[in-house]
Amino acid sequence: MPRIKKLLVANRNEIARRILRAAKPLGLSTVAVYSEADEKAMHVQEADEAYCIGPAPSLESYLRIDKLIETALKAGADAIHPGYGFVSESPAFAQACAEAGITLVGPTPQAIADMADKARAKEIAQQAGLPCIPGFSGNHTEPNSSVADLMAAAQHIGYPVMIKALAGGGGRGMRLVVNESEFASQLHSAQLEAKNAFNDDRVMLEKAIINPRHIEIQVLADTHGHAVHLGERDCSVQRRHQKIVEEAPSPAVNPELRARMGEAALKLVHATNYVGAGTVEFLLDASGDFYFIEMNTRLQVEHGVTEAITGIDLVQWQLRIASGEHLTLQQEHITFTGHAIQGRLCAEDPARDFMPQTGPVLAWKPDENSRCDHALQTGGEVSPWYDSLLAKVIVHGENRLSACEKLADSLNRTVLIGFEHNALYLQRIASHPVFQSGDFGTGFLAQHADELLKPQHFQAECAVAAVFLAYAQHQNHSAWPTTLTGFSSTRALPRPLKLKTQGNSLNLKVSNNTNGYEIEGLGEETVVLQHWHCTAAPQGSYTIKSMVNGQSAQYTLTPCNNGVWVQQWLYPQALCVDDETLLSASALAEGVFQPVVSSPMNGKVTQVLVQPGQQVEAGTVLVCLEAMKMEHRISAKTAAIVEQVHIKVGDQMKQKQAMVQLSQIQ
Repeated sequence: MPRIKKLLVANRNEIARRILRAAKPLGLSTVAVYSEADEKAMHVQEADEAYCIGPAPSLESYLRIDKLIETALKAGADAIHPGYGFVSESPAFAQACAEAGITLVGPTPQAIADMADKARAKEIAQQAGLPCIPGFSGNHTEPNSSVADLMAAAQHIGYPVMIKALAGGGGRGMRLVVNESEFASQLHSAQLEAKNAFNDDRVMLEKAIINPRHIEIQVLADTHGHAVHLGERDCSVQRRHQKIVEEAPSPAVNPELRARMGEAALKLVHATNYVGAGTVEFLLDASGDFYFIEMNTRLQVEHGVTEAITGIDLVQWQLRIASGEHLTLQQEHITFTGHAIQGRLCAEDPARDFMPQTGPVLAWKPDENSRCDHALQTGGEVSPWYDSLLAKVIVHGENRLSACEKLADSLNRTVLIGFEHNALYLQRIASHPVFQSGDFGTGFLAQHADELLKPQHFQAECAVAAVFLAYAQHQNHSAWPTTLTGFSSTRALPRPLKLKTQGNSLNLKVSNNTNGYEIEGLGEETVVLQHWHCTAAPQGSYTIKSMVNGQSAQYTLTPCNNGVWVQQWLYPQALCVDDETLLSASALAEGVFQPVVSSPMNGKVTQVLVQPGQQVEAGTVLVCLEAMKMEHRISAKTAAIVEQVHIKVGDQMKQKQAMVQLSQIQ
C-alpha cells in the first residue's frame, strides 16, 4: 500500500479542521472541499487547496460522490478522509474510491456495507459471539414487512420495543414504543425520518432496555491483522437518541467489564476484517450485562475524550494505517490517565424543544483553558443547511468530579452571541449532582428536565441593556456609541423605555442620578446600577463593567438589528433584548390571534397533517419539518379552523415562509 502524499478532506467545519491539523505534522498536502454556503469557512482557509463542489444543500455538494471523486482526481489527491456524517459510512463512496484508485481513510466497502445495515450487523455480531438484544428484522434484504407483521413481532417481543432504521445512525429513525396503541404512528414517524435521512425506510424492532448506559468501545486495526481497543466512552447523556455529553472512562465500567467489552469489540473487528478507527456500541443494563447495538465505521464526534485519557492521536493513526503502516500500539501498554468529558455546543434552543437556530456570530471566544474543536469565527454565520453542532468543548481532569467542574467552568467562560444555543444547558448538566454522582442512564435528561430547562431570570442583563438602549435612544440610533462612561446630567433619559425579551414586553423607566442609574419595572424593587463603565471592544461589541444592586460584574454587549445581546462574564447564556420602538407592529402582537403559521426555520416538509376546513385545537400538530437532521413539529397555538394549506410534502421551506392559514372559531 503506497504512502499517502496528498489528502482530500470530504467534510466541513470542525471535523475538517481536526483532520487538517492531524495531516500537516505528517507532511501531507491537504485539499478542502466546500459548498457555496461555506466559501468563507475556516477549513477552506486552512487547507493548502480548496475547491467548490456545489450549492449549499448537502445533496448537491457534500453528498455528491461523483463530485468528490472528480475533485480528488483533479487536485491529484491520492487519499480521502470522509470525517463523520455525509459519505463517511457510505459503501458506494468507499467503492467509488477503490475504483478510482484513491485510498479511503477508513475500512473496506464490504465492512462498511455489513455494518451499515443494522440487521446484517446484528447477524454478524451474533455469529462472532457478541450478546445481542432480542428483536425482529424480517427479511432485511427486502422492503419493509407490513405494519401488521411488525406489530405482531412487537407483541411477540413484548413492549416496550424500539423501532430502529436499518440504515440508521445518529439517533435518526429511532422511536420508543411503550404500548400497542402508539405503534402505528411511531412506526410511520420512524420510517419517514429514516427515508428522509438515509433514503431507506426499512426498520427493525428490538426489545427496549429502559434507562441503560450507552457504552462504546474505540478500536483501531491495521491492514496487517493487528487490532487493539482503547477503552470505552460513556455516551448516556442523550436527547432524542442523540449524544450531547460524552466521557471516558465510564463511571459504570470497572477493569474486568472493560476487558470483556473490549474483547467482544475485537471479535467483531476480526469477523469483519475491519481496518482503521471504528466504534462498537453497546447498551449496559443495571445488572452489568451488555448488548451489541451497532458499529460505527468511522471516526466518532466524541473521539477527543479518548485522545485526552490515552494520549493517542486517533486521526493521525487513521492516516498512518491508511498508508499501510503497522499499528505499533500493544493492548497491554494502553493506559488511561484521569477523566475527560466533552460537551457538544449546538445551535439549538433547549427552551423551545431544541429548535435549531441560525444567525450571525456576533461574538465568539472559547475558553483558553480547554480544548475546543470548532469552526466558528466572529462575523461568520450559522446556516440552516447543516448539522446544528458548532463546537466540542473537551476537558481533562485528575478525576471525574474535577472534569465535571472543569467543563462547567469552561462553558461559563465561553462567549457566544448572536443566536440561542445550549451552553447553559450543558453547564447545568455538568453541575447536576446526579450527573456528578455518575449514577444515571440514557433517561437522565428526561428525568431531570424540569431542573435542566428551568427558565433563567436575567434581571441584571436586562438592566444593563436598558441603560445602553436608553442612551442609544438619546442618540436617535444614528450610531452606537464608541464609548459610554456616563450620561449628561443636563439631558433627561427617554421615558418610558419599552423592551422585549424572551417573548415578554417590558415597560421600564430609566433615570440617572449622581450615584448611577435606576431602572424601574424589572421587579418589585428598583434595580440600581453604579460605577458604570462601557468601552468599545473588537468586532463591534462593548465591554461593560458595572455594579448591579451591589454586585460587581462584567458584561459583553453586542448590538443587533433591533436591540442588543448581553452576556454576563462567567455565565454561558446571552440574552437578546429588543427595543420595541424599532420592531414592526406585527412582531409585538402578544396574545393576538395569528392567522398565518410560518416556518420557524429553513427545512423540508415531511408531513402535512391538516386540510382546509379542519378544526384544530391548541397543540394540534399541523406540519412536520426536517431541519439540521432532526424532525420538528409545528403546532397550532390556539383553537382555530384551517382555511388554506400552502405547502405539500417535499417542499423546501424558507424561514418565515407561510405554511398554513387559520381563522378564528366564531
